[in-house]
Amino acid sequence: MITMLAATDGDVRELAPRLREEDRAEVVALGVDPVDGLSQSITGACEAWTYRADRQIICMAGISPLSLIGRVGVPWLLGSELVLEHRRAFLAETRRMVAHWLTLFDVLRNVVDARYQAAIRWLRWLGFEIGEPFPLGNGTFRVAHKEVA
Repeated sequence: MITMLAATDGDVRELAPRLREEDRAEVVALGVDPVDGLSQSITGACEAWTYRADRQIICMAGISPLSLIGRVGVPWLLGSELVLEHRRAFLAETRRMVAHWLTLFDVLRNVVDARYQAAIRWLRWLGFEIGEPFPLGNGTFRVAHKEVA
């Protein structure tokens, strides 16, 4: 069974060394240490959650406003290898999560590492439009964008 709890600093310290290699590479390409990136993400989030199965951390996800004005949200999710073990529940939960976030924001927008094909397929499955590659930080990224239908 999957449980969803409010994200904590303890969750950050637990997930950071267990990140999927592709998630770690994406964060590092942005020029951010995984612990710092997760900490900043939960600090700036209007919602931040930790997902667990049998007390083991699957992923952390959240959303932050792009600015104090406007209705653009910046969603994020970083996961452990357990995402694959719990794929069906993960897919269902992320679809529900995105639908909920679109009740809070008119637009969802963030970047994804252009090398991270599994994340790009997942984002497309969730209904995000994926932009053309562009340089950012120490890598090449693509904008992922979804608007209220």
